[in-house]
Parts: sequence; structure tokens; C-alpha cells
Amino acid sequence: MLKKIDKYILTGTIIPLIITLGISALLLLLEKMLSLFDFVINQGGPIDIVWRMLGNLMPQYLTLVIPLSMFLGVLLCIRNLALNSELDAMISSGLSLNRLVAPSMAIALFLLVINVIVVGFVQPHSRYAYHGLIFDVRSGALGASVKAGEFTDLGDGLVLRIEESKDGGQLLLDIFAQKESEDGQILSISAERGNFFVSPDERFLILRLYNGTLINLDSSQSRPRILNFEMHDLPIDVPILQSFRDRGGEAKEMTLFELWQARGQGNQEIVATLHSRTARALSILIVPFLGIALGLVAKRSGKALGITVGIIILLVYHKMLEFGLSFSATGAISPWLVIWLPTLLFMLLTARLYYIGAFKVGGVPLRKIEIIYEVIVEAVLKIIRRLRTTS
Repeated sequence: MLKKIDKYILTGTIIPLIITLGISALLLLLEKMLSLFDFVINQGGPIDIVWRMLGNLMPQYLTLVIPLSMFLGVLLCIRNLALNSELDAMISSGLSLNRLVAPSMAIALFLLVINVIVVGFVQPHSRYAYHGLIFDVRSGALGASVKAGEFTDLGDGLVLRIEESKDGGQLLLDIFAQKESEDGQILSISAERGNFFVSPDERFLILRLYNGTLINLDSSQSRPRILNFEMHDLPIDVPILQSFRDRGGEAKEMTLFELWQARGQGNQEIVATLHSRTARALSILIVPFLGIALGLVAKRSGKALGITVGIIILLVYHKMLEFGLSFSATGAISPWLVIWLPTLLFMLLTARLYYIGAFKVGGVPLRKIEIIYEVIVEAVLKIIRRLRTTS
């Protein structure tokens, strides 16, 4: 059964964790959203496909956001306890940092399960789906690349021109289409409006036209045939979803079970990916100790230097794992050197910082860095003041 102190620490950790998780994911998606909108618009695809792309990118961003949110949640909780003298009261009553880390470890174990599910199983499928959507937009399977005011060659002798499009390309206005067959027969169509959709059997892209005129020019006939219609479907043979490659062509698109089964095939990329995902998943258990160590601040100082240092450490570790995966996938360097060595260094650095805070009297792991920071800031302020007086 949870004690009151555990509930108190859990509440102080979970709230900033969730807030950080939401804000970090939102910022990363907003940055990517602009480039995706630009890509889809230039390709002439439907705008709503951007939201599906962003949804498939979310698991990839969670590999960085989850550890970062866990770190900030723990750090802010411990920092508030330290600044409000609550931490001193707890330690004076016989509680140690080792006891206070227990609620944070419970959260870390829960996030470990989430991390394994996301990195090991959800991310491979979402990555494949994301690249499949990019293929569809480029190939026209989700809507032909038609720009207003221009003649667009859709292949198979079909040329299309529209005056205007609305609703992100879903509604086309003032349409002209002309299709020439191999035997010289020409089919010209004009319509007030229309829209694209995929046929039920997913074999064709259908251009459905409304309120128009169809002119069939056949050299074997003395005069053209003219037909007025309220609705007419024009099939367009384009690459569709099934023409996209099967999942598993890349190691990044394989689940943990698939990587484990294929590890003995001599493919270095598969081995490196398996090592990288395992290291990422297990490293979440180290983050609470880093958050507690960097959350210890002197009450008279109150500086948020630990937040900056911790974020830098996590980002550097994240990038080192990325580079390690890239290098070890080529087979030139062992993953034990470029993936597990950075993980070991991350563990040792965290252990050192935690040891200072937990086992040294009045230990503040970043106190020396804070002193150097204060000296530099004071020197800069003196220079600024002198420049103002002389001017």
C-alpha cells in the first residue's frame, strides 16, 4: 500500500511529467507539420493526409519525449521539495534519497513497458505507414497532383486542367479533361465540378464529374458525339497502395520479435537495431536517478541549472545512440562499442551525480558549476555596468 509520502511524490512527479510530455510532443509535431504541409501542397495531395502523417510520426518522437518528460517530472518534484525545505524535513525524519526514489522508479517501470511497446512494436508499423503515405502522395494514389490553372498530364493519354480547387483539393471547379486513345479517338470533357476518390476494389483512382458535357471525336465518324451528363466517372490508372513495398524491407520497420528471430542471418543492421532499441528501453530506468541528482539545489541559489544540464545530457545521449546505430549498422564498428559504451558512460555519470547528492553531507552535484556560473555572470554584469557608465 502506498504511503502518504509516496502519493505526495507521485503527484508532484506525474503532473509536470504529463505537461512536459504534451508540450514536447506538440512542439516537435508543429516543427514537422510545416514541412509536411509544404510537401503535400507541392505534390498536389489532399491536405488532410498531413494529420495521418503526423499521427504516424508520434511514436518516433516518443523515444525522445518519454525520457525527457520523466527527467523533468522527477527533477521538478525534487527541486520543489528542496526549495520549500520539505526535503530537509524528510531527511531529518529518517528518510533518505534512496527511499524517495521508490515512487519515481515505479513510474519508470511503467514507462519502461510503454517504451518497449512503442519502440518495439508500434514504431515499426507507424514508420512503414508514414513512408507508405509519402509514396501515395507522390504517386497520386490519394489524389492526383493537379494544380489550378495548369495542364496536368496524368498519363495514359489523359490531360486535366482545373480553374480552382477548394477544401484542400477535395473539390475541383471548372474542369476540362481530354483523353486520347491509341487508335486516335479523342474524348473531351468539361464539367462544373468534381472530386477524386479510390475505387472500391482499389484498382483505380476515380475522377467523378458533375454537370458537364462529353464530346467524343472519332475519325471513323462523320461528326462528333455530344453527351450532356449530371454525373460521370472517369477512371485513372495510377499506382495505388498495393504497389508500395512490403513492410520489413528495413530493419527499422521490424518489430522486436522479428529482429530477434532474424538476428542470426548475418545482417549487421538488424543486430545494431536490436541493440539500439534495447539500450533505449532500459535507459529509462536510469533517468529517475539523474532527475533526483540534478533536482537538488541550494535554497539560497534557486537556479535552474540542473534543468539545462540534464536536457543537454539526455540530448547528447540520444544523438550518440543515433550515431551508434548508423555506424554499427554498416558492420564497421561493434554495437557494444558505439551503443552500449555510451549507455555505460550515461550510467556512470548519473551514478556519480546521485552519489554526491545521496551520500555526501549537503551534497549538491552541480554546486561547483553553479559557483563558476555565478562568477561568470557577475563578471559580465560588471563589464556591462562599466560600459554604461563610460557611455
